[in-house]
Order: sequence, then C-alpha cells, then structure tokens
Amino acid sequence: MIEDVFQPVKLKLSELLRHRDNYLASLTTKRPETIGTYERSLREFVQFFVKDGRFMFRVRDVERYRKHLAVTKKMQDASIATYMTALRRLCQYMVEVGVLEKNPAKRVHGSPRAKQHNRTFLTLDEIQTLLNAIDTSTTIGKRDNALIRLMLGCACSEVEITAMDIGDIRQHGKASFLLVQGKGKSIKDERVPVPQEALHALHVYLATRYTTDPQGNIEPPPPEAPMFVSYSNRSMGKRMTIRGVREAVMLRLKESGVQKGRTRRLTPFSLRHTAGILMVESGASVEELMERMRITWRPTAMLYFQQKGKLRSDQRTDLRELISVS
Repeated sequence: MIEDVFQPVKLKLSELLRHRDNYLASLTTKRPETIGTYERSLREFVQFFVKDGRFMFRVRDVERYRKHLAVTKKMQDASIATYMTALRRLCQYMVEVGVLEKNPAKRVHGSPRAKQHNRTFLTLDEIQTLLNAIDTSTTIGKRDNALIRLMLGCACSEVEITAMDIGDIRQHGKASFLLVQGKGKSIKDERVPVPQEALHALHVYLATRYTTDPQGNIEPPPPEAPMFVSYSNRSMGKRMTIRGVREAVMLRLKESGVQKGRTRRLTPFSLRHTAGILMVESGASVEELMERMRITWRPTAMLYFQQKGKLRSDQRTDLRELISVS
C-alpha cells in the first residue's frame, strides 16, 4: 500500500451529495452520455460511502473502495477503471473548490493499462486494395471513399465522423482543417489538419448533395447539414449513426477481401490505428502525434511508436500522401 500522507476529511452525506451535484453541473463541455456515466458511477460511490461509514478521502479509503468494486461487486477491469475515473475527477473537483488538499484517488490505479494495441492495422497492400475496391461512380461509393480516407488521413473515430457538419471544414491559408468533437466532449474544440487526398474525396462526395433551385441555381447543402448521411431506406438523408459508420466500413473491408481470415481483429478502429503508425513512420514527434490524433495520455501515443517500422511505408511513399498535410 502507498504511504498515506493525506489529511483525513470527514464529510456528512449531505455535503458529499452537494459536491457531487455541483461537480456534475460543472461538466458543461461533456457529452450527455459522459455525464450520465459519471453520475451512475458516483451513485455507486455514494452507496459505498454510506455503508462504509469511515471514508475520509485518504489513499487507504480509496483502495478500500477499489477492492469493493473488484471483490464485492465483482466488476471487470474496464468497469473498475470507469468507476475509479469518476471518483478521481470528483476528488479533483473537490481539490479545486478547497474541500480537499490533494487528490487521493490519483494514487490508486483503476485497472492495468494496455501495453500494446489490441487491434491490428492494415498493411500497405491492404490499404491500396481497400481503396481500389470502392466503386466511386456511385454516391454511396463516393461517401465511403471520403469517410475511409478521413479515418485514415485524419485518424478520425466513428464518434467524430458522426458529429461532423459540412460547416466544420475550415480554411487557413492554403491548409484545410476540420473542427472535431472529441470523445466525451459536447463542443467541437479540436482542429484537425486534412490531407489533400482526403479533402478532394470529401469535396467529390459533397458535390453529390448539391441541389438546384427553381431558377436553376446550384445550391450547396447548408453548413449545419451533417457531413455524412445515410442512404438506407429507413434513414435516407439523415445523419449517419455510429452503427451506420461501423457497418459501412466493415462492409468495405469485407467486400475488398482484406477482412478475410481475421474477422475478429480488423475493425473500423484499425483505420485510425493504421493512421497513427503512418504518422510515426513519416517522422511525427510524440507531441505532433498526440495533437493530430487527439490523444491526451502520452503512454497511449507511445504505443504507436512501438509499432514503428511494421508498415515499412518508406517503400510506398505514395501511400504516405494519405496522411500528408504539407
């Protein structure tokens, strides 16, 4: 056990509930789903706080709570990590408002961190095969080509793709970038540079959504329109869902043949994973990789450097253009 150097802080249940509610109310930039996850996680902590009767925000108290999650509640590591993150952030809020001197939950790990990625990447030949297999003479083909190139070129996740609006494309000099709503966020506060190949594919797709008014004028879709729309019978013209993006990518992986033999390993996330390795092999620093991929934890970025050289992209400099923004 880590030496406990934290001064005990005894709170009444009413005080804890007030701090919890104020903390949740402060999460104005978080998505409703994220706030809901924290609220549910902290509900378990409040129940433990009442039953335990001796929680005074010391390291040993937090360790006792973690043991409760693992042994009494029999939670898996991923769930424990979520519940511990919620407590850690509540404690940090209480530090900021002067209730606690230090955050005891920072001393207690939620669950073991991954030492390597659990999803694979596409090889250079598979990237080429996947892109070549998309029939871009159709509207759906144009959409999927743009979508996949953004996931490869900008390391976009399915969540980011679904939140994009047409007005999120911005120009800065000769460079283009996207405003992206990152994981757990409710606002678009990330600027992601867009490679020229991905930008061209995006414009080709968006041209299919232009309309003509009664006077014969060509009208582009409004800035608030979704970047990617569904073409299924049930949701024609509506914003693509996360499930829709996943199904579109998985279909392309399957139809191109690159999915064969490793169904359990190759996923839409593999495109983002591939983008990260391409960036590393193209000379990106750790800081540059973290910024371009919206990674906030440095060890996560370092996992991509462990894969450096596996794509051998120095042999196919043409494919490096997928992620090049220079």
